[in-house]
Amino acid sequence: MDLTQTTLLISILALAVLVILYQLKANASHPSRIHGDISKEDRRFLRQAVSVSATEVTLSQVALKTSSAAPVQYMAKRIVDDQTRVNRKLANLAWRYNVHVSAEPGPDVRQQAKQLRALRGSAFDQAYDEAIVEDHRKAIHLFTAAIASSNADIRHLAETTLPTLDLHLKLAEELDPHPAATPLPPM
Repeated sequence: MDLTQTTLLISILALAVLVILYQLKANASHPSRIHGDISKEDRRFLRQAVSVSATEVTLSQVALKTSSAAPVQYMAKRIVDDQTRVNRKLANLAWRYNVHVSAEPGPDVRQQAKQLRALRGSAFDQAYDEAIVEDHRKAIHLFTAAIASSNADIRHLAETTLPTLDLHLKLAEELDPHPAATPLPPM
């Protein structure tokens, strides 16, 4: 390699390093991404809320595929739709505050979903309903506590999500998977 090629190679490498440094600086100072400014409790809330929400979506997707009862199908679809919207908001906040979360269900939820898939008929509907009631009680407790957050974004998300969680819990608590032609409420 002669001197001209070496000089050219060094120049290209230097330019590449400058471009990378510029991109890192631009990403770090992006106005929509806030580093810090969030408490340990709020970080924990985001992680737990994503986990609870992923559980609800996962189990409800199983119900959509497994149950033939119209009320169970209605509730499962409603939960999938609503919680998918909540998941997007949670993921947005987690990204803004640089909190690493996983929207994938954990091994315990995958195991629970596997157990549910093995059930059929009213046994499935009852097990799904019990799981959803339990999960929504956890979620309501979690989001209720988040209302006290000093972070306005967390507080707002909790306040706007609680009515939806309350509705899901009410639907689950009132669920009779095999009613005699009960009309479904509008979506």
